[in-house]
Amino acid sequence: MSNHSSASSSVSANAVKIGWVLRDMMQSTGVWTFDADHLARLVRQAVKVGFSSLEIGGGQSYQIALENGANPYQILRNAKAAVDDTGACLPLQVLLRGANQLGFQHYDVDIQKKNIDLLIDAAGDADKSKTLIIRNFDALNDAENLRVSITYMVERNLNAIKLNAEALAQQLPAVEKQVHIQAALSYVQPASDNLEACYSKQYYVSYAEKLIAIAKQAGGQLDSFCIKDMSGQLTPALAASLVPALKALGLPVYLHCHSTDEAKALGAQTIAIQHGIDGVEVAVDPLAGGASHNDIENICYLEGVIETNSDAIAELKKTLAKIFGERARLRKDTAIALATLKKLVSLGIPGGAIPFIVKDLQTNVCGMFGVELDEALVLFEEELLSIQSRLGFVPLVTPTADIIAKQTIKSLGNRQRSPAYQLVDPRFCRLVLGHYGQVINHATGKAVEVDASLVSEINNYCAAVEIDGDGLRSKAGRVYPNPEKLSEHPASLRVDHDEDGVAEYIADLFNRYPHSCENFGSRDECIMMHIMRPAGKTDRLLTQNILRPTEVRLRIILDQTLHLLPGKDIPESREQLADETTDNLLLDALGDYDGIVSSIQSLVLKGDQETIRVRLDERMQEVIDPICAVNAEAKNNRYYIERRFVALFAAAVFWDLQRVCRRTGADSRDNTDEMTARKLDRIISSTLRKRQREGRGPAQRYLS
Repeated sequence: MSNHSSASSSVSANAVKIGWVLRDMMQSTGVWTFDADHLARLVRQAVKVGFSSLEIGGGQSYQIALENGANPYQILRNAKAAVDDTGACLPLQVLLRGANQLGFQHYDVDIQKKNIDLLIDAAGDADKSKTLIIRNFDALNDAENLRVSITYMVERNLNAIKLNAEALAQQLPAVEKQVHIQAALSYVQPASDNLEACYSKQYYVSYAEKLIAIAKQAGGQLDSFCIKDMSGQLTPALAASLVPALKALGLPVYLHCHSTDEAKALGAQTIAIQHGIDGVEVAVDPLAGGASHNDIENICYLEGVIETNSDAIAELKKTLAKIFGERARLRKDTAIALATLKKLVSLGIPGGAIPFIVKDLQTNVCGMFGVELDEALVLFEEELLSIQSRLGFVPLVTPTADIIAKQTIKSLGNRQRSPAYQLVDPRFCRLVLGHYGQVINHATGKAVEVDASLVSEINNYCAAVEIDGDGLRSKAGRVYPNPEKLSEHPASLRVDHDEDGVAEYIADLFNRYPHSCENFGSRDECIMMHIMRPAGKTDRLLTQNILRPTEVRLRIILDQTLHLLPGKDIPESREQLADETTDNLLLDALGDYDGIVSSIQSLVLKGDQETIRVRLDERMQEVIDPICAVNAEAKNNRYYIERRFVALFAAAVFWDLQRVCRRTGADSRDNTDEMTARKLDRIISSTLRKRQREGRGPAQRYLS
């Protein structure tokens, strides 16, 4: 086909779609951006290229965004707004790990539903062709782990269709948001040519049929399937067999294929296109290739593919190069030797995990065994295959790839340790004991059992971990499961996430810092982000995310305020009585500390940094002019009153900065002279406490 300079609006309905996996492109290379302006620009350019979908959230991006101070729901909301502003039809896409949602453990049914609601609210649409695509997958291809999410999405769609029909009947706009329900099949090469082998064509067809049945039981249907090949396992020959078999089920089928073995991946995509695949997914240079995905220009010129805008592609590549710059040239995945890359791919390791595994091997195994990386890889392969054979060869995708790879390296280290210092990852214990679900050979319907001796070893290890005061088996700050294999499926168990406690914590933040919190996210979003925060992160992560921008702005305001004083000299005392009289005049005019706080919040939340001093000066005149108009002494001492206003205001800013820093863990006195800090502390504390004793103003709130 020809690739036009402008994307055509009259493309054949049978043309193979091209989706851009911006999220996975960044995750696979470790080169991220969460800057709102960057992402909005990339969204607008994606529209011009002619992509049929844009993956912008989910997967590991959720935790990475939180660790970088960003609200992942707001990222989706901003992207949706950017698409809507263009008037184009570009569905956004997120990756959801079934019962694990956006974390690394099973979440309770209510939490799963609330998170899905938040995702759809952020990027869904009443128009099904424009709405959010949620790709549901499970690492073990355990259908029960997808039952809740698929069922709930079906129910939401049915309700939205009903409500929209009622609205249209009353000549009102349809506003209830739907969702595109996509089920992903985590792909692994078949164990043998036997038609009933695990991961054979029949395995995936039967698994897909189970997922279709779950949607049907809920009264609806899936919208599409995705073959999710995380580590370049799909060969051209296997694609030629699998794609038509899945297409025969009557739903669109898409291919997500990493380019870790670039030639094989391109071959598989080409054959899939020839055999009726509905869409393929690509990356864009400079974050294409390697552990990422094939570049769009490897795909868009193939016959039968949707037309794209070649000029817009060139412009997009320039933008990406500018945004990622030197970081793109220093990608971790492309720094790995090709032989090492291919060896790990042959073991089924996902591309995104390879850089971290190589680093772990170099840091731990090479030094511990006194070997080079090539020899460490041999040791790693032997141990990995040994563990996998005992587990039943589970698919190596998130989170199982990380769990098994880390335990493989720990197990190698255990060879060099005495029995008393053997290490087993608590997540590996949970995997062995069934806390992540069950591996089923869908071709035969039979469960793939974990080796009994491995279960026994894990039971013994967990039993040796002492129970702490909270009733948990804690060791080195990590919690281990009870030493018994689950008799029930984990998806059916009630999980206590202490929602009430989390809600109380979030409510306290919103009550103390309402504007800062509302700028970051809704209460429901904050609750979900706290529950699904990255492993090992405390309450402080969300607090820092919410308050760090406020902290930065308060420091700027404090600096700009002090610059209004000649030589930053704080008028601590003319006469004690005169100070009190002046302070009372100013505080009464401001509306006590509520008025100061309101002024501070206005400066924090509105306008640019360059105008802070001007706006503060304007606020000072608004307060002092009326005082001087009715008070002759104040008028005669206006210069002193202005300086006292600035000192009082700076003290209030510093007081608020200290309260924020107690939450974020930062030092409020950074970049503030120690003598100045002591004076500011003294002014605000003495003034507040005196007014509290006199019963003037709600000072108690600010003294806490």
